[in-house]
Amino acid sequence: MSAQMDRLEAARDKAVDRMFRASAAVGKAARSVDAVTPGGRTGYDTAILSGIRRKHNAKADTRRYNAYDREAAAYAEHAAATASWRVAESRIAALAEKEAAVGLVVPADACLVRDSYGWHRVIRVNTKSVSVETGYSWTDRIPLANVLEARS
Repeated sequence: MSAQMDRLEAARDKAVDRMFRASAAVGKAARSVDAVTPGGRTGYDTAILSGIRRKHNAKADTRRYNAYDREAAAYAEHAAATASWRVAESRIAALAEKEAAVGLVVPADACLVRDSYGWHRVIRVNTKSVSVETGYSWTDRIPLANVLEARS
């Protein structure tokens, strides 16, 4: 494994830990919101949930709104952690694919190579790329990392 792969796996592990912590925070915040919401959030009377009281209570309102803010922040943190985990996973997959492709050696007598666009007739094989024919007066260069298959 390369050092870059090790760094990506460490970043993925940190993202997973962050996701688990955020998930626990979401659960805690949801319980807190349920505790401060009059009548609870399920099976409630809409007149109670609206927050209308006979006597104004600024402390209770502040407590309730802060609980809602904490829950929203916990959900946002969980979404960010999930996104960073997905990015790390996709980068690991791309690097693994790239490392697998680098191992391909195109023989000097290869007649055809295949990349993501299809098969091409080989003109010249270099150390880092392959020159291939086009339907026009010029040739294209395909990096060896992009060559998927070679045939003689």
